[in-house]
Amino acid sequence: MRFKDFASQKRLEKFAEGYRGIIYTYTESGNKYAVKVPSEEKLIKTFQKEADILEYLNRKGVKFVPQITFRGKDFFVYRFLEGIPFKKLQKEGIPEGLRNYYLRKILIAAYCLDRLGVFKDEFQRPFTNVLVNGRRVYLLDFERGLLNKYWKNVPQFLQFLVAVGVLDREEAIRLGREYKKNPKRVVKEVLKKLR
Repeated sequence: MRFKDFASQKRLEKFAEGYRGIIYTYTESGNKYAVKVPSEEKLIKTFQKEADILEYLNRKGVKFVPQITFRGKDFFVYRFLEGIPFKKLQKEGIPEGLRNYYLRKILIAAYCLDRLGVFKDEFQRPFTNVLVNGRRVYLLDFERGLLNKYWKNVPQFLQFLVAVGVLDREEAIRLGREYKKNPKRVVKEVLKKLR
């Protein structure tokens, strides 16, 4: 099914528009859903790849990503995720303890993706694609992601932790090199720094 056919059957409302895609929402049987559509025809393959990654993660039981409920030829549907963009929380100012809690959750998500062989390719700037709802953190937008790329998310996230002052550059380089040999130990060390 193509998006234009799907859209003719639902009452869609435009929710957001980004560089690569548009998100619409609709409600059915009391549940709210999001529909992700590429902004241009040439991006369909990119969105199919994103849907492949999300379906793989859904099959593995990963709950911190959108859960796909339907997939068409040029769009996919998932349960709408309520929350506040992490970027907005940062701008408004959140207490350091709560900020570190969210950073720990993001680090664990990056490690989980590494173990599953999914490279998100956006952990050096996670604010833009992280949604927070209470104590839950969701990762969005896997358009740039790749399957079968191990041990790259956490090293990217270490770069981000340097930018926000949690790690110094030399420490991040050391941990990044060590991560490929002993990922669990590196994650534990970084988690301690985020207490």
